[in-house]
Order: sequence, then C-alpha cells, then structure tokens
Amino acid sequence: MATIPEWIATDDYFLSRTNPIATADQVWVEQKSLKLLARDDVRAAMQQARFLWSAVSQNASEQALSLLDDFIPEWGLNYINKACNSDPEHPRIFQNWMIEHEWFGHRVPSARIGGDNPDNGYRLIPVEHGGHYRVDGRRLGTGPADVSWTVVGNSGTSVTLASLDNEDLVVAPDGSFTVTVDDQPANGRPNHLQTQRGAMFLFVRDALGDWDTERANALRVTRLNPGGVAPISEDEMAYRAIQWMLADVPLYFWFTMLTHGKPANRLIPPTPSGGVGGLRSQFGCYGTLRIADDEAYVIKVNSGNAAFRDIVVHDWWHRSIAPDRALGSLNNAQMAPDQDGNFTFVIGPRDPGIHNWLDTGGLNETILLHRWQGVPRATLAHELPVLLSESLVKLKDVAAATAGAKRVTLEERAEQVARRRASYLGRLEV
Repeated sequence: MATIPEWIATDDYFLSRTNPIATADQVWVEQKSLKLLARDDVRAAMQQARFLWSAVSQNASEQALSLLDDFIPEWGLNYINKACNSDPEHPRIFQNWMIEHEWFGHRVPSARIGGDNPDNGYRLIPVEHGGHYRVDGRRLGTGPADVSWTVVGNSGTSVTLASLDNEDLVVAPDGSFTVTVDDQPANGRPNHLQTQRGAMFLFVRDALGDWDTERANALRVTRLNPGGVAPISEDEMAYRAIQWMLADVPLYFWFTMLTHGKPANRLIPPTPSGGVGGLRSQFGCYGTLRIADDEAYVIKVNSGNAAFRDIVVHDWWHRSIAPDRALGSLNNAQMAPDQDGNFTFVIGPRDPGIHNWLDTGGLNETILLHRWQGVPRATLAHELPVLLSESLVKLKDVAAATAGAKRVTLEERAEQVARRRASYLGRLEV
C-alpha cells in the first residue's frame, strides 16, 4: 500500500494533497483529449496510422500483428494529448504515456508508445523559442530517484535541444526550486535551459524507485512574457494531432527497428542514449527476444554506478506489458542482487522461480530494455554499465544458469505481484 504523506496544500490547481499529478492542468487536457478522440477527422487519421504501421510491419510475427488494433488507439491518444497541450502562449503541465485510469468523473484510455517506462512519469510543457518560462517546483519528501529536464524540438520528443540533469539541479533546503527556460544563456542563473529554434516542449521525466514513498515533483509553470494571443482552437489541436500521429510513424518505426532490425536474442551492450534521442546521462542495453514457452533468457549485469536502474519488457509495438498487474519491469528498489553483488534477470512467459523474473505476459516475441539512468559524468570506465553475460536456456536449466541469484516460492511470488499492484495504483490515488 502507498504510504504517501500529505505534502501538498490543495487549491484551485493542486487537486490532491498526496498526488502532484492530480492538477487542474491534467484534468483540463484529459477532458479536451477525450473530446478530440470522438471527432470523425481524428478517428479517420488513427485508421490511416493503422494502415501506415501495418504496411511497414509485415515482418512482425502473427502474435505481434494480433496486437496492432490494441496499439493504434494508444498511439493516437498519445498525440492527441500532446496536441491539446501544445500552446506555448498558454502552457500547461501534463503527464502523458499513462495507463488507463479513472478519476475526476472521467475515464482516460492508455497512451503508451515508444518504449514507455512504468517507473517514469512523463510530463510535457509547451515552450517556444523566444518565450520566457518559469517552472516553480517542490520536491516532496525524498523526491523521485532521478529527474531529467530536456527541451525537445519535435512531437516525437527525440530531438534534444537542451538538458538539465538531476545532479545539476539546485534545490533549496525546503525542497523548492525554480527552473527557467528562455532563449538567453544562463549568465549565472542556476537550473536554466536555453531554447533553440524549433523548440516545442520542455520534457520532464520523473523516475520513481520506491513506488510506495516516491512521487514526482510538484510543478507549476508561468509564461513570463505573454503575447496576448488567444488560446489555440480545438480545430487547431485536432490538426496538430492528425499531422503528428501520421508524420511520426517513420520515426518510431525506426526506433522499433533499432531492436527488430538486429539479430534476435543478442542484446546491444550498454550504450549512451543521447545519440538516439534519449537522456545524455542514461545508458541502454536492448534487443528483441524470441523465447519459446519452455525457454527463458538469462542476463547478468552490473549496477553501472547509476542513480536509478530498471529493466523492462515491451511488446512488439514498444509498449510496457501490464505494468499495474504483472512483473513486466523491475527497478533498483524492486530487484534483488546476486550473492556477488551483480544482478541476474530471467525473461520469459513462464515463471522460473527467480526473484528477478521479467514476465512477458505470455508473449514469445518481446523487446527488452535495461536502463542505467543518472550515471554521473565522473564515473570511471571500469564502473560504467556492463552486460556480463546472456544466454537462451531451457526452463529446466534455469537453476544452473542462475547460480547465486535469489529464488522465490509460489507464495512469495504472489505476495510480490500483489505488492506491486497496490504500489502502482497508489500513484493514481487522489
């Protein structure tokens, strides 16, 4: 069960004393998105997106293609959400990439795309080059395990124009901080991001380690040089949503082919993510896995001197697998070390009796991504993330392949899953 103290003073903006995501901005964008989702032109564009995805995914397995009709509504809604909060003259703070949830009198479908991380809260704030913005924040309790701030220059959030890492964020003793975003150099200002031409969003990633005690930072945004321009219309929002959800198919197909275009069951060793649109302080180890029902994939890695780590399995379409119901991911607060201090993980559709099991939800073809996030720039070469070993084994041989790894009983597994579900749902409580 979540044990979040009452940190927030509720008002006309913060609608919960324990949940910094439950804000007037969040509710406004969700309600606007639901209106756009019902429009005929938007629905037609989602069907066109389905055609585009289908046309480039003929090499997918029958199992993967069976998930296409479930993926497209999430793809479309992710871009509808972005379009509804894309007005840099009237910026709001909105958390996207969320799973289905119901609160404040409305139900919102899932909007997961692009390798979403169940540990992360992904918040977008529209900005533009020439605009001056102040984001006032407060760290609640211990705060997230890691936070990154990036100015991005496209709707796919893959073009990084400026970044602020957690280790550089200046926070007052009471947990408060201010981040500024404008077209000028910092000139001694802490927590500053300078925009470039083409800036579209300030993208804030809050990585939660302990799901029971950590929450995202509480944030509010102000535009300091408003131009007196009226807010964009719903027609303009719909236009942007349609353009983006169609135009970004090639981009995200390219991202899926970073894994699907490589040999299966052979992971790409830990690589800095900045070069492919990820965080500059993040390393990623990834690949496509094809695992039969009587098999498991076993990997062993080090801690990589990272402030935050997690390992996630995604379906063929790069969506997390039932993050609120199954062990499709583990972070450094949830995973158990081996006797030698390293970490062994077993991935597959059947429970191998190992604590660090990644449940593929019955899928035989998945994407695996292990992130080391918040790796300090001063980390020595021998301490950086390393993939120590990987192998595809029969289930009957898992015990021999995981010497020194923590094991669990059926009762312990049931408790692990139940605790995960209660902890995950806690972030949606108001």
